[in-house]
Amino acid sequence: MFRKDKYRTLMIIAFIVLTLCSFILFITLWNNINLNQQVVIGNIIYLYLFLIFACGVVIFLISILQISEIHMGHSIQDKPETAIESEEIPKSGIESMIAPYDIDIDDLASFVVPKIDFKESLDGYTEKILQNLAKEFDIVQGVFYLKDEKDTEFYASSTFAWASEKPPASFKAGEGLTGQVAKNKTIMNINHIPEHYMIVVSGLGSGSPINLLIVPLLVNKDTIGIIELASFKNFDDQAEWTLKNLSKIIANGIITKRKAHQEKK
Repeated sequence: MFRKDKYRTLMIIAFIVLTLCSFILFITLWNNINLNQQVVIGNIIYLYLFLIFACGVVIFLISILQISEIHMGHSIQDKPETAIESEEIPKSGIESMIAPYDIDIDDLASFVVPKIDFKESLDGYTEKILQNLAKEFDIVQGVFYLKDEKDTEFYASSTFAWASEKPPASFKAGEGLTGQVAKNKTIMNINHIPEHYMIVVSGLGSGSPINLLIVPLLVNKDTIGIIELASFKNFDDQAEWTLKNLSKIIANGIITKRKAHQEKK
């Protein structure tokens, strides 16, 4: 973009100089004719002719450069994109390819992922994320797991609408459904989860959601956490795509929060 602006500026300057020189040359020749003097092509007229020729050459070369850049841009766009690990895509450019849905991930993340508060604990931070996800995706129950940096075991950092008196059990990569997601590093979408896998209790009674979405949080190809979300509604392709891309921003937020917590200590 900056190179194109530079070329545009040079072309405008060259065109202005070309116009001025042509105008001055015309006035000079017109005055000579009106004064009934013999038209003598002096050094100054040679200079004007040279400037006009030089400006014309500059404009022509700049046009060629711009056309070349346009062709190069098209050829690059026509090349197939190489595979990119999902966790390596930064926030500001979270979707380098054309998004299949009209969803602004960065705008959604500003609602889901809270700002870093140095006074807030990491568990409180993850709890807010679960609460915001519940509002956005009609979640009836959720668990936010984080990997312990010492023994690589995943523990429940926070829960949403958890009915049992016992906290969710810890696990290691490969153990159970959440452990498989941590190991395989891919989202698991289950439309019919086992009965009583999760129980939701409300003032109207209790029930078991049948849809479960388990989302890994990846940073540099390492699973640092798992978000387990249950709902009475199906998680369609749009919800799965949105949570997959949102998880990258959540994972970066967890890393930032952990660093802030360590610096505070």
